[in-house]
Amino acid sequence: MNLLETLRMDMRSFNLVHPEKGLLKYFYYPDARTVLIFRLSQWFYQFRIVRPFSYLCTVLNDLIAGVWIGPRVQAGDGLVFAHARGLVVNPTAVIGKNCLILQRVTIGGPNIVIGDNVALYANATVVSNVRGRAALQIGSGAIIGAGAVVTSDVPDYSVVVGVPGKVVKVISPDEDWVGFAKTRMAKADTSTPFEI
Repeated sequence: MNLLETLRMDMRSFNLVHPEKGLLKYFYYPDARTVLIFRLSQWFYQFRIVRPFSYLCTVLNDLIAGVWIGPRVQAGDGLVFAHARGLVVNPTAVIGKNCLILQRVTIGGPNIVIGDNVALYANATVVSNVRGRAALQIGSGAIIGAGAVVTSDVPDYSVVVGVPGKVVKVISPDEDWVGFAKTRMAKADTSTPFEI
């Protein structure tokens, strides 16, 4: 794991969510801190001699931000925890590249595989009871709506809402959260620096 390259890609996705200019945003928003601490925990976990520090980072993330995501979680570059509070991720989860995860999301149960460019909105729950080699799959570009409870596979580029989660719309690849954020950035005036 190349820690610096992974963090660079994470901050690139962070900038899609927070397009304002300036360095202050990296300290103000908890998104950057929680991802940084998570990536440090993953980095420490690689080396047996410093592995206890990986669990210390996990506890630190839990204390500071209420985010429980252990170092064994496999997460691709470009990860964003927007408004990260109350986030819980099972250690066996696999999260693709450029995923956006908002507050109070639960990714629970064994063998959950989340594709690239997936958005999990506030209070969404992805729960699996799949055992063995099989996995619950969330397809690339999927959008899991706020409060949705997903217990079965989700196809690529689908919008899922409700309890239990049901596909209500199929979108084009340009309409996933990354495409939407890039379109918004192109239209936005980002010339003003970040201000509190």
